[in-house]
Amino acid sequence: MSTVKIADLPVATSVADIAVLPVVQGDITQQATKTTFLTGVTLTNPNIGTPSAGTLTNCTGLPIDGGTFGTLPASRGGTGLTSLGTNVAAFLQTPTSANLAAALTNETGSGFVVFSTSPTLTSPTLTTPTMTTPVLGVATATSINKVAITAPATSATLTIANGKTLTANNSITLAGTDSTVMTFPSTTATIARTDAAQTFAGTQTFSGAQIYAGLKATSAAAPTIASATTIAPTTQIVFVSGTTAIDTITPPSPISLGGGQITIIPTGIFTTTLLGNIALASTAVVGKALIMTYDVTTTKWYPSY
Repeated sequence: MSTVKIADLPVATSVADIAVLPVVQGDITQQATKTTFLTGVTLTNPNIGTPSAGTLTNCTGLPIDGGTFGTLPASRGGTGLTSLGTNVAAFLQTPTSANLAAALTNETGSGFVVFSTSPTLTSPTLTTPTMTTPVLGVATATSINKVAITAPATSATLTIANGKTLTANNSITLAGTDSTVMTFPSTTATIARTDAAQTFAGTQTFSGAQIYAGLKATSAAAPTIASATTIAPTTQIVFVSGTTAIDTITPPSPISLGGGQITIIPTGIFTTTLLGNIALASTAVVGKALIMTYDVTTTKWYPSY
C-alpha cells in the first residue's frame, strides 16, 4: 500500500464497516477498518455535541434537570404522566390533610383525613349509612329525623324493648316516682282519671277502702281477730273476740304513715291498757263500736271510750 496524504483522500459521506482506512504513524502507514476505531473505545470527557440518535440502554448516572423533557413511562421508572394536576405537587412535597383536600376536585366536608380504625368525627352528616355494631359513645345531637332532643344535665336512659313500638299521638308529660312500674291493661282501653267522674264498663275490683260521695266503704267483710297483748288489724273495720287485755295495736299501712282510724267491734269483754301505744285505758262493750284514732306524731291510739 502506497502512502497517500490525508488531504488527497476523497471526501466520503459514510464509511462502511469493512472499508479500509490508511493510518500514518511516524514513517509507517497501516490500514484499519471502522470497527478498529469505534469498538471497545473508552472516551474520557469527550464533547460529542448533540447527537441526532443513539441508544443509552446501559448508561448510568444520567442527570435529570430542568433541561429534561418528554414523558418517562412507568416501565422505565416514571409515571407516564406529562403533567400533575392542580396542587398535586404541593401534596407530594408536604402530604398534609389540607394539601390533599386542595388537590382533590370532588371532596366534601373539611378537616382531617379519616381512616377506618377509631376515627374522631366532628359534626358529620351521614346519609343512609350502613353501620355494623357501631360504638357511638355519647351522642350530642339535638334532633334526629326532625325529633327534637333535650339534653339532660348529666345522663338519662330511654329503653324500648326489642321489636316494640312507642307511639305518641299527642303532647304528654309523664311524672312519677323513680323505680316504680305502671302496668297498663292487656287490651286496648282508656286510662281513668282521678280528678273527674268516671264511667266504668264491666266489673271493677278495688282493694282497700273506697269513698263514695264522702262515705267510706270497706272492700270486704270485716274479719274477726282474737284479743291479745298485741293485735295487728289489717282492715278498717275488725271484730275482736276474747277477754285478753290489749296493750299494743300495730297500725296498718297507710295509717302508720299518715294517721287514721279503725273501728273495733267487740264480741268479747276485753280491756285496753296503758302499757303499749294506747293513750287511754278502757273496757270494751260487746256490740258497741270502739273507734281508735292513730296519730303519727305521738305514735299513740286514742280510743272513743
